[in-house]
Amino acid sequence: MSIKPVYINLFKIQLPISALLSISHRVSGMLIFFMVLPFSAYLFNILLASQDSFGLFIETYNSSIFLRTFVLFNVLIFEYHVIAGIRHMLMDFHIVSETLSASSNSALTALVTFAAIALLTILGLT
Repeated sequence: MSIKPVYINLFKIQLPISALLSISHRVSGMLIFFMVLPFSAYLFNILLASQDSFGLFIETYNSSIFLRTFVLFNVLIFEYHVIAGIRHMLMDFHIVSETLSASSNSALTALVTFAAIALLTILGLT
């Protein structure tokens, strides 16, 4: 008797919000490692090279909507990862219950907190 492979349609699966938050936390960690950290190191190198390079970067930043958007997305990715990480740590220390309803409530709280901080960041950086 052979077992046939099962092809699961991931678009039909209704994942709870806590599962989506957990998956997106892992994705944001990969984005931080492969995008945010190298960009931040390069940016730090440019900003500290000289006063002229700092002035040139500020001038480019103020004139380029692409660069401002990219910097803003990097900051938002990092903020989201920190907030979701705090939620995971609270669950690991059993401060937040791991039942489905409590997990969904804590995930919703984390998303609302991120939305509020993201709004403040966007208003502050633009």
